[in-house]
Amino acid sequence: MNETVITLFGSIDRYWYNKNYLKYFLDKAKGQPVRLKVSSPGGDVAEAVAMSSLMSEHGNVTVEFISFNASAATILAFGAKSIEMHEDGMWLAHKCSLGIDIWGHLNADQIENAIKELQNKKKSAEAIDLMIAQKYINRSGKTLKEIITLMEEERWMPATEAKEWGFIDKVIPGTHKKPQVTNEITDCFTALGLPLPVIASEEKPESGDKNLVSQIINGIKGVLSTGNKTDISNSNTVISMRKEFTFINQILNCEGVEEKDGKILLTVENLKAINDAIKIANDAKTKAEHDFETANTAKETAENSLAAVVNDLDSLSDSVKNAADNKAKVQVIRNIVGKIPGTGTASHQEANEDNKFADIATDPINSFENE
Repeated sequence: MNETVITLFGSIDRYWYNKNYLKYFLDKAKGQPVRLKVSSPGGDVAEAVAMSSLMSEHGNVTVEFISFNASAATILAFGAKSIEMHEDGMWLAHKCSLGIDIWGHLNADQIENAIKELQNKKKSAEAIDLMIAQKYINRSGKTLKEIITLMEEERWMPATEAKEWGFIDKVIPGTHKKPQVTNEITDCFTALGLPLPVIASEEKPESGDKNLVSQIINGIKGVLSTGNKTDISNSNTVISMRKEFTFINQILNCEGVEEKDGKILLTVENLKAINDAIKIANDAKTKAEHDFETANTAKETAENSLAAVVNDLDSLSDSVKNAADNKAKVQVIRNIVGKIPGTGTASHQEANEDNKFADIATDPINSFENE
């Protein structure tokens, strides 16, 4: 069965991306699964709640969050059968906001009416916040306190955290996803007696048997036969296909490697492919080490330059030298410069300008002595 795709790229409001917009396409896709692709900063809560109900009534809608999504955009998704989010997407939940329009000169009675209006607005906002929080609670199973605290924080959370909170069902991996050592990979490597890969981090790559290249080499050693070579041309042992060596199979671009008498059969082309893969990994390791050294050298240069500047400042006077930190040193220098004639601060200069203006703006009639 085909999946109907609907896009919602923009704000949710009563004039465009609203309940009528969604209902039109849901009615056209009646009886068919629907994928609603959403990239929205939010908008009208009332419209979002209605859209959520429409998706719930349809019964087979998947919401796919793309990029940054906030506020009302997150609420509308809770009516979907499944919610997915791209790994580079962000999610934001916060308290609602209502329009306030108070301007002008008000007397006591008008101020009192404005206060009553604001109090009513506050009660309405609190009621809407509780309604929104209940939807988050129903979806995630979290407590009211946890949800309200999250809404008060008003912070963006990545897709993985949104899934941890229970707001989404699935994280869609990116095309160039950084490899992750998942539980499945851990179990597979452990079962095969292979070392676990350590994904490169921002820190300096480790040396010895802990780096990724050594892991690949050691893993291949475990797969390849050891000991004296035996002529198996006349052996009656059945050749079997070993498919569990998934990473080796990926390098060799094959379904599995052949095994005979407990030994793996590899061609020269196979060995070349494995050698090329190791070379690529080794080149990546070398580049990472070089980049780290370059960054470290730049850091040391900057620190040395800063130290030289601080030494020069300390040589100006003991008061600068004895300052608690660099920020304090700058303040001491400012105080010294401020005492030099003609170098007053901006505030002093403004004050002088005001005084000059005051001199000019004297009443000419009462200043006849100056005529």
